[in-house]
Amino acid sequence: MALLLFMTLAAWAMSSALGSTPDEDFILTSIWCGTSDSIGATPYCQPDPNKAGSMIVPGLVAEPERCLHVSVTGNWGSAACQEGLRNEVFSTARYDKCCYPKTYPDVMRNFVSADVEKSVVQMRLFNSLLAALTIIFAFSINLRSFYDAHLTWLIVVTPGTAYFIGSVHNSSWTLIGTTCFVVAFMSVLKNRKVPKIWIPASLLVLFAVWLTSSSRSEGKYTLIFLAAIILVSEFPPKHLKLRKKNLFIVGLTLAIAIFVFQRATWWGRVNIFTDQRFMPEKEFPHTANELLLNNFLRLPDFFLAFFGTFGLGFPQLSLGSIVWLFSFQSTLLLMVFAIRKSHKSHQIIFAFAFLLMIFAILYLSQTGLYELVNEISPRYFLPIFIGLIIIATNNKKYRYPNSLVMTVALMSTISNSVAIRDSIRRYVTGQDVYSIKSLNRGREWWWQFGPQPETVWLIGTLAFAALWALLIYDRNKDEVDAPKSPAPELVSL
Repeated sequence: MALLLFMTLAAWAMSSALGSTPDEDFILTSIWCGTSDSIGATPYCQPDPNKAGSMIVPGLVAEPERCLHVSVTGNWGSAACQEGLRNEVFSTARYDKCCYPKTYPDVMRNFVSADVEKSVVQMRLFNSLLAALTIIFAFSINLRSFYDAHLTWLIVVTPGTAYFIGSVHNSSWTLIGTTCFVVAFMSVLKNRKVPKIWIPASLLVLFAVWLTSSSRSEGKYTLIFLAAIILVSEFPPKHLKLRKKNLFIVGLTLAIAIFVFQRATWWGRVNIFTDQRFMPEKEFPHTANELLLNNFLRLPDFFLAFFGTFGLGFPQLSLGSIVWLFSFQSTLLLMVFAIRKSHKSHQIIFAFAFLLMIFAILYLSQTGLYELVNEISPRYFLPIFIGLIIIATNNKKYRYPNSLVMTVALMSTISNSVAIRDSIRRYVTGQDVYSIKSLNRGREWWWQFGPQPETVWLIGTLAFAALWALLIYDRNKDEVDAPKSPAPELVSL
């Protein structure tokens, strides 16, 4: 399974050009240069003598996405425009000087060489291998209990999460660490009397905490939130029942909290309770009420973005509707079954956790826009969403029926295949070219090493399909081999 998952993620790693993920210029420059203003961390980064605080790095490091944002005949062109950046150097001040964890760029710096493209692909493949080994190990510690959680994870990570895991973006480690933490922590709690399970699971929990905290600053808060939900799910309060009164009280409390915190003073700044604005009306003409209503109405779009409705990375990569539709439908089918087949207390816990996540999204969206911060990206909440889905799946009382598993497996396989092909097409020929012909024909850009684009697509498609086939086979075999309770003896009267 680890090999098949690695091959799938490796296909995603090869499917896009440099600069495809958000803020990749910032991440690459931080890897190449470190945090010092006086000396570069690698020989390929030098201080700019004419600009204090700026560094001179290769053009593919400083601005890999610049030409990708240029419209070609009304559409996005291929990555062939990066050819002109291969021998260029630029001065940039966009790199981490203090605020982000240093471990991730320090590890990735070991792959830096004179060939920027080769270095980035090696980093992506390393992240893909790390994900394949750790995630499969996490599910394998207590495989019988996590068959359904494993297949649910395959559904929910297609295609957005798989794209970020197989990238150079630091969110890759966050997504890997969150997945391993949730699965391993639940294994520890459910098998706390079985040393051969809880000991390796505990070690993986510690590694997952380190991995997540080493990649993004908010990673530790994500793990704290998910750990609290797991603990409450494993040791639910007594007499916790799903009643209309309880739901009404929780919903009303969250509604009031959202209204007050969205509108009140934030760290001593201007109070927007009276609809005052942080900026002139010409620049931002919306009141606090209007903004809050707009953020609330956009919540469905926010969650659909997890499945690729806004494209992958920047919106420069648009996907076919079949991608997000199949992935979203598959996740929805599994979640409806899992929640309906869960204990009442677990239903309440999941509802409460989901409402808390919605509150956090609205809160950050409101304050962020008022303070001229960029719009809150859905990828910040993707680890929490994945964690909650795994927790809900593991708390259900019945296995997924085979008919449901086969349906979602087919839709997920199609979604993955189409998404990888759309990604390769976007960078190989540009989205101004729509063709069902081989990806090798009419090629304008591709890596100067490795397999051909059509081969990468076939590898990603077949490996993902084989991963599903192997998982379903093992799951059905385990069901057949599971010991059955003896039939009750007949008592003669």
